[in-house]
Amino acid sequence: MLSFQRYVFLNRLIIILLVLNKLYIQLIGLINIQTLLAWVSPLIFFYFLVEKPRPKIHQSFCFILLVYFMLVCLRVFGMTGFFPDIIELILVIMMFLLTAYATKIIINEKNPL
Repeated sequence: MLSFQRYVFLNRLIIILLVLNKLYIQLIGLINIQTLLAWVSPLIFFYFLVEKPRPKIHQSFCFILLVYFMLVCLRVFGMTGFFPDIIELILVIMMFLLTAYATKIIINEKNPL
């Protein structure tokens, strides 16, 4: 079973990897700086909220990750998919699954069987 502290660590690691990947995409000229800032700002906001064991925060961020997934799918499958976009798609899927599972982790830590 995944503990909440390990969940926080994994989620923060994926956020850092997503930000670095998006920064690399911006540096090679595939997106502009405004898109980078708009894309990264919810991730940075969630980076600091992830340690709070409130299921509503994690459920809300799952919705934001669904929007990210939609945008990444457009880049990978609709346009020319570059390798960093494929990495971004994999990271967004991993983060969505981890964040969706967070509610169960929080409830199990509050009420262990």
